[in-house]
Amino acid sequence: MKRIYQFICAFCLVCGFTACNDLLDTNPDNIINDDEYIDKEDEIYKGMLGILNRMQEAGDQAIWLTDTRSNFLEVTDKAPDALKAIYNYDPTNGNEFADPTCYYAIIIACNDYFAKMTEYHKKVGGMSETVEAHFSQLISSAIRIKVWAYWMLGKIYGQAYWFDDPLTDMKDLSDTNIFTKCDMQQLTEKCIQLLDQGMNIDNIHVNANLDMKWYEWLDAETQNQSANIRWQYLAPPYILLRAELVSWRCNYESEEAAQADWQWIRDALLQCMYYYHTAASASSTSYQGLPLPGIDFGTDPNGSTADWNYQQSILQCSLDFGSGIRDQYFPYFSIFANEEVNSNTNKYHFISGIMYDYTNRQRNHLVQYLCPEYPSEDSYYLRPSKYGQGIYATSDIRGPEQGFVTHNLGGKECVTKYYYYYDRTSHNFRYLRENIFEIQPIVITFRGHDLHFLLAEAENHLGNWDQAETILNNGMTNRFPNHGKENFSLPQGWSPYYLSWLPSNGFNPLPNSGGNTNAGIVGAARGKAYNLPKPTDPGYSLTEAQRKEIYDWAIADEHLKEYVAEGKSYSYLCKMAERYSNAGRGEQSAARDSIIKRIAPKYPSSAAQQRVRSSISGNGYFIQWDLKD
Repeated sequence: MKRIYQFICAFCLVCGFTACNDLLDTNPDNIINDDEYIDKEDEIYKGMLGILNRMQEAGDQAIWLTDTRSNFLEVTDKAPDALKAIYNYDPTNGNEFADPTCYYAIIIACNDYFAKMTEYHKKVGGMSETVEAHFSQLISSAIRIKVWAYWMLGKIYGQAYWFDDPLTDMKDLSDTNIFTKCDMQQLTEKCIQLLDQGMNIDNIHVNANLDMKWYEWLDAETQNQSANIRWQYLAPPYILLRAELVSWRCNYESEEAAQADWQWIRDALLQCMYYYHTAASASSTSYQGLPLPGIDFGTDPNGSTADWNYQQSILQCSLDFGSGIRDQYFPYFSIFANEEVNSNTNKYHFISGIMYDYTNRQRNHLVQYLCPEYPSEDSYYLRPSKYGQGIYATSDIRGPEQGFVTHNLGGKECVTKYYYYYDRTSHNFRYLRENIFEIQPIVITFRGHDLHFLLAEAENHLGNWDQAETILNNGMTNRFPNHGKENFSLPQGWSPYYLSWLPSNGFNPLPNSGGNTNAGIVGAARGKAYNLPKPTDPGYSLTEAQRKEIYDWAIADEHLKEYVAEGKSYSYLCKMAERYSNAGRGEQSAARDSIIKRIAPKYPSSAAQQRVRSSISGNGYFIQWDLKD
């Protein structure tokens, strides 16, 4: 019997649904054990809480495992040896911080949920119309959570064992009737297939793009959406999950074959963003079922101008209107230093996330490991490296000058984006709570900027270099300064959906964007624009393949700046390296060198830099973990 599954099966059979910790406002005594689960109607909802609890346990794992190896964070002398080993690019097999168990526990919980929901549906023979709808919505949410867990395994480890069995007893990994070992290419295909096909539960076909209306169960009498809004953000959204996976699939396709996938990403995301940019001009009923259902506009989209400005700001890479520089960027960063979803802070700034509640003993280690003033000094494990802070232009709001992402606390430079924030009322920075140990920020799974990075990637590979450069650098408003003129029109090749990214000018044939100005990914952060080669430049001589690669790595460099300590930046480098190691796009050694030159300078000694080079050159960039040991 293989060790990893011995551990996972024992872990889930003992702890699975018998004693899951509180999630949100639930009582652990109400979570039923395996013998009773699922036996009553309420338990189709409570069973989902066990899955969400498993997500909580995995929430911050990718941050410690991958950001430690990326270009920004370094370990402190307080860090445990296992974390130092990851930072130093020592072998990770058997390292406690590299253990993938938490992701497999999610998958097992999902598979068990599907099996139990099938049994229950057969048993009752039929449910009320509302509960029947919820039944499919819950299954659909669980499908996406399972896919998310496999995507995390793939982009961290480069491989995973796929299985649909609920594993209620011990199974051997060598049983190919149950387990299929997949590399990232195979895993991507399986994930996309599950998203596209959905699944059948007791002869009911369930699509993967349904969203559970939690307020209908939590507050059946009044159905107050606003009071229960945080529940709508729990499951990753179909459209972004599929877009991410499709962008990985493109790595293994020829550039010609990948065009259809890139076209799907571009069209799906552009249409999605258009819906939100223009929804203020439509009735609430016209925009039910929007592609990012976690974002809720309430009952009257025209009722709150401020809410709409926030909404469109994050989806357009725009600037909020404020009295000063920090006021202006407050909404952009309040997504992190926050524990709730509400209209005054991050309601319109993130798309899905894993939430915690200190009062219900739900914890992650984000503040504990990153804050030097945490009650336990010995838990301060990670800090910004000197090299990492130096990658930002002085004006960049993500850099050390502005204090939004890093700050000096007690004489120590530290990552503060999750717990030390700018108070717009007092115009000072302060802790989110008086008791630091009570701060439990949300672990973001998807946020608005993901749309822009994916869109820039897609436009690049469709050959639309002008669009890709505009999205990455300074945005639509700067690209088209004459957009307010009566005869303005977009150049040939630009989708008309992009018109909704521009402020209302009285001539725009599409509904207005609420007055915000699209400043691009770099421009919205006041960063340094990338000087990218353009086919219109004098003496331009690059092949289209060469140009695409230059643009891709520029997007990757900006990704490193944008997603500090979110568990996303390093895996983006892995995606780029996979792309330029496959389908005839380049050589493996060159792709690995591209990662090395972005990571190695963080290490102060030549010996440490050589260790990074040797590890990535020899073992690759994915985290090593042998499931069969």
